[in-house]
Amino acid sequence: MLKFLPFIPTTMPGIADLDARMGAAQLGNDMLLDSEYVDEKQDVAIISPDDTMEDADPEPELRADDFESMKKRYLPELPDLETDAEAVHTWDVQRWRNLSRREHGPVFQCGGHPWRILFFPQGNNVEFASFYLEHGYEEKPSEDWYACVQFMLVLWNPNDPTIYVTHTATHRFTAEEGDWGFTRFSELRRLFNVPWEDKDRPLVENDSAKVTAYVRVVKDPTGVLWHNFIK
Repeated sequence: MLKFLPFIPTTMPGIADLDARMGAAQLGNDMLLDSEYVDEKQDVAIISPDDTMEDADPEPELRADDFESMKKRYLPELPDLETDAEAVHTWDVQRWRNLSRREHGPVFQCGGHPWRILFFPQGNNVEFASFYLEHGYEEKPSEDWYACVQFMLVLWNPNDPTIYVTHTATHRFTAEEGDWGFTRFSELRRLFNVPWEDKDRPLVENDSAKVTAYVRVVKDPTGVLWHNFIK
């Protein structure tokens, strides 16, 4: 029968040997890599995020006459609220500076209710064009009438629809509060004869512009949505 004798090392590592090994493993902040690993790393290309951005096509400018895209960007549906009806209506405003102090746009329908744009061409006692959404009933509706509405008004240049200004709001329209909107919609001195922001033409050109109303009537399961509880 063969017998195996235990292996006895001729030398035992001392403290100095361990220190040497520790020093080989840690050289400051450097790591020891074998040559094969280094060669593999040299074949890896590092791509800067800026490089990918330069190759990407620029996103086209949003146009005010692209109604679906405008609604998607500026008037997304409100969470936890169900839409009852939607409508988009555009009013072609002509001879702006010859209009009366208070103007009404054509009536349009949404959610079984008539609506129209209320417009103060020279401002509602301010140096701003003033735009509002209001119900279009000829007579005052009944005291219990109401409609919960999320809406947006967009003033834009039909010659260059990338020139526009938008405002959005929500409101509980009632018999007592039949209009809601923006007294300071856009400063009058900026609208005429002055290039709009980085464009080469004004927003209101040749005394003409378009204003689009986006109206979304939402359901009111609680019966008190956006109620101000003021009599």
